[in-house]
Amino acid sequence: MKYLLHTCIATAFLLAGPAVLAQDTADKAPVQVYSAKELQQRYPADSIKSNEVAERAVAEVTKARADIEERFAADQRACYKKFFTTSCIDKIKEQRRIDLASIKPIEIEANSYIRHAKVDERDRRLAEKNAQNVEKAAANADKAVDERTPKEGPGATEEAQRKARADGYAKRNAEFAEKQRLLKENEEADAQKRAENVKRYEEKVRASEEKQKEIARKKAEKAAVPPAKP
Repeated sequence: MKYLLHTCIATAFLLAGPAVLAQDTADKAPVQVYSAKELQQRYPADSIKSNEVAERAVAEVTKARADIEERFAADQRACYKKFFTTSCIDKIKEQRRIDLASIKPIEIEANSYIRHAKVDERDRRLAEKNAQNVEKAAANADKAVDERTPKEGPGATEEAQRKARADGYAKRNAEFAEKQRLLKENEEADAQKRAENVKRYEEKVRASEEKQKEIARKKAEKAAVPPAKP
């Protein structure tokens, strides 16, 4: 009887094991590894428009950077086995530099979006709180007007109250509109600055790639020229 019970328990664990492992694997799904070129295609300049995309981009850039460093270490070990070790290491160092520079603008844009999203959320909450304060102040102003207005007659009292409320609302609305206008101007200026920074990075990457191609071309031409006969 005990043997049968142990057998049933063991069978249950064996059957449940893969399901538990699969669930654990699903919960801890790894970040997909993309090459530097693939990341540039996934996240072209000014393509990050949500906090979710920004956070995913940061995670993928972090993973890609680790992959670049790991690949560089492996290539470096391979270079030590070659005759022209220094030339080999210089080549892989330049490729590593180009790859890291090409994914840096993505990280900058993503982190910038996350920071501005936090600022926008903070401003939204401040605006809500300000609106609540405006309503509260308006209610208090109405109460104060009621207390200060001479009771000379129903018509005069109501007219004075309406005028005081209208003046108070107009002033508060104008102040709030001015604040929102300034916030919007600052956001537009920041967005333009981000776009300019990304553009400068991309230009540097392109210039570096062109320089690397030119160096490789000159080396190839030099290698193709036969040595002079003595």
